[in-house]
Amino acid sequence: MGERCDNFLHAFDGWTLDWNEVFGLGFESAPRDWTVVYRECSIDELAQVAREGLTVPTAELRHPDNRREMELLDRFRPDHVVERGISRLRAIYAVPTSETPRFPYRHDRAILEMKVDPNCGFVGDMDFIDALIPFISAHGSGVERYHSAFRRYWDGIVPFGDFLNNYSKVETDGNVHWIRKPEASGTMPQAFFSPEIMLMTPVVSRQHIRIVRWEYGQEDPSLCEWWNDSDEIWGRSN
Repeated sequence: MGERCDNFLHAFDGWTLDWNEVFGLGFESAPRDWTVVYRECSIDELAQVAREGLTVPTAELRHPDNRREMELLDRFRPDHVVERGISRLRAIYAVPTSETPRFPYRHDRAILEMKVDPNCGFVGDMDFIDALIPFISAHGSGVERYHSAFRRYWDGIVPFGDFLNNYSKVETDGNVHWIRKPEASGTMPQAFFSPEIMLMTPVVSRQHIRIVRWEYGQEDPSLCEWWNDSDEIWGRSN
């Protein structure tokens, strides 16, 4: 622990933290078959990520609404999903582009770019969850009746490597989605409208993380311009 703190503190000059000395030290040297994914991170969480890497949060640290949704979906996992070790509660989440979903309760955030092993990931369609969960919540109890709907979500999960090899990004009418390639197996989902990557790994090292964008909730143009230099990436790239 002492060594880890020393590595973190050397980047602090008493006033500001040099993120380039904290993140991305091994980004370019990651294995060649690893791929880039993105996720958001609250400003408050960055210090923890700088110390420990990006880890799977405990249930107590999750937003209550998110935790309930994850617990509900995990509860209806089919056996073949459980056997592969896939769990929403035990995953680190990411998306394939830097246009990450914004949580309504999170005003200030950083967008992280991460190098990850695709063999550790699985992809599901968040569009399915976004449509189903509010409907169930509005009807209160009796979620057992939606067992088949939850099953369809889990049956549509594909390994991240298969997603990368078998789907193409398509934009129509301003909306982006991923379409199955003609040569791909017909048993795979035809499309992903909002692909969500579940990384079944306990931690993503800070060496494989960079900050690509800052977004603040307050409307202060000068602050936004200072933080959002389009040419700036925080985290070493060499």
